[in-house]
Amino acid sequence: MKTLIATGAILSIAALSPALAADLPVKAPPAVAPAFSWTGFYIGGHLGGGWSNDSAAATLTGAGAFDPAVIGNDASGIVGGGQIGYNWQFTSNWLLGIEGDFSGTNIRAFGTAPFASGGIPYAPELHHEATRDVDWLASIRGRLGYTSNHWLVYATGGVAWGGINYRTNITLVVPLTPQSFDTTSSGWVIGGGVEYAITSNWTARIEYLHYDLGDTTVANVPPVAPTAALITTFNNKIDVVRAGVNYKF
Repeated sequence: MKTLIATGAILSIAALSPALAADLPVKAPPAVAPAFSWTGFYIGGHLGGGWSNDSAAATLTGAGAFDPAVIGNDASGIVGGGQIGYNWQFTSNWLLGIEGDFSGTNIRAFGTAPFASGGIPYAPELHHEATRDVDWLASIRGRLGYTSNHWLVYATGGVAWGGINYRTNITLVVPLTPQSFDTTSSGWVIGGGVEYAITSNWTARIEYLHYDLGDTTVANVPPVAPTAALITTFNNKIDVVRAGVNYKF
């Protein structure tokens, strides 16, 4: 009799086990955050610094046998402005983009070089002067990047423009009247950077850009010597490092 009772209890427990298991709470698997997508339009601003380690070549014609002069034209200054662009993340890790930007700058250079003849310099009171002010820089660039969720490493390059003011003069004991020339120079730009998505809408970056806006030659004809001309050629290469933030729509 005891055996029959025990057997019945075991069978009852076995029958109830599936029902009891069904009533127990089931722990849901942890939620997986969706991968960040870089695709979309964005707009932002940037601030940084720029420098140029080039020189200007000056030649005085029609006024005697003077040697060409090389005028140191190193410069540095602040760069700041804005950018707008679009990114397309076409695989889980690769990105194509296009960006336009505009920056105001105060990159200014002033240099002098003495007159010389046959390699022998004249007194310091006789010298060439050259000034170059980079007022603004602009570009339209493509971007190719590799993404890892919130991180983006990219290369960039395209066409570039710069608004530049040149002033040249010669000093013959006393300075003559300088002449000023404003021009928009064009060329190319190349660089790269690293960008991080802080939130789903805000990103921060740091990037380096190298501008080559070609050579610009200006001719200064001194009023006191109309048959002479100071021919100065500026080499316009500018490097920029800047930090920026973007709002992604």
